Amino acid sequence: MGLPEWAEGRSPEDFVETFIKQSLAPISLSTSFAVERAHRIPTKPLPPGAPPRPFIFKVLNYRDRDAILARKMKEIRFDNAQVSLYPDFSTEVQKQRRQFMAVKARLREKGFVYAMIYPARLRIQDGDSVRFFNTPEEVSDWLDRKG
Repeated sequence: MGLPEWAEGRSPEDFVETFIKQSLAPISLSTSFAVERAHRIPTKPLPPGAPPRPFIFKVLNYRDRDAILARKMKEIRFDNAQVSLYPDFSTEVQKQRRQFMAVKARLREKGFVYAMIYPARLRIQDGDSVRFFNTPEEVSDWLDRKG
């Protein structure tokens, strides 16, 4: 998200390979790192000033994908534009994950460290223990009991 329109030029796969290698240089990619496909989300023409369309790419090796998504860098930039990388989940998985938004806000307010586990399971660090929740209701009940 955030990659300026037309930044990829005529060869989006080559662009992504170069961009990832340069922008995420500290991460270790396989010697066979390759981008299988890359393209913009097709839509009707955007009005001037609209945010750029999402750009999707598929990495050939899942280990490279995991390394890219697990990077330690907080910010990626391209021509003064902030670029964010997210895994591409199905509509159903996105819907399931979206249900946790309210409880994740409560967790942030209380200072808990948490992460979403695929497909839609919440992992919470509670002191020295780790807890897993399958529904936002379970998290909310646990937070209510915790005080």
